[in-house]
Amino acid sequence: MVALKSSLQAYLFRGFDDAQMKEAVAQFRKRLFVDCLGWSLAVTGEQEIDEFDLPNTVYAALSADGGLVGSFRAIRADHPYLAERVFPDLATTRPYPKRPDVWEISRFGVMPGPDRRPAADVLYALMFQFALMRRAKALVAITDLFHERQLSHRGIRTRRYGKPKPYGFDRRNRPMTLVAGEIPVEGQDEARLRDLLSTLNGVTINDQTLVFGRTRIQA
Repeated sequence: MVALKSSLQAYLFRGFDDAQMKEAVAQFRKRLFVDCLGWSLAVTGEQEIDEFDLPNTVYAALSADGGLVGSFRAIRADHPYLAERVFPDLATTRPYPKRPDVWEISRFGVMPGPDRRPAADVLYALMFQFALMRRAKALVAITDLFHERQLSHRGIRTRRYGKPKPYGFDRRNRPMTLVAGEIPVEGQDEARLRDLLSTLNGVTINDQTLVFGRTRIQA
């Protein structure tokens, strides 16, 4: 893990900040979600993009040895976002929020491989760091049951907006079950959250969306 972390770099940027990095993320998403996981998503050439990939959309990219190993997309919930526009039927017990202190996280994923677990820990921690730096109250997401379990295993509390629902099949004809919900930023177990955030120790974070710019969180 030490060797992997020493090579990890995280980038946070908006679509208009870095067109080249945005293209790299779109290509990574196509390789991961379409080619590897078999999701039925529209592609343009070698890129996976949709109507929510706008100039002011925020992206996180995690790289190791010059290649992307993980990424996610963040959209503030007072703007149109994927969950409330594409999956309105999944919010049956709580409505989707439309507030500036809530962000949606989508297209969260890490490329499979021997270092998948430690890279996923760093990406989950980066997601929380992103929320804390923006004083977000919650992070909204549409996810499968695997990611919900992964958060639970890391001691992260989630709150559903409705029951899980079968939602078609992927390109390999495997059934998909999705659930809508949120991760409250406040009220998490402080010790477990500190443990998760400690995985960022030694990771260089280049944040073009805040005035702080390039930082390195030291161990």
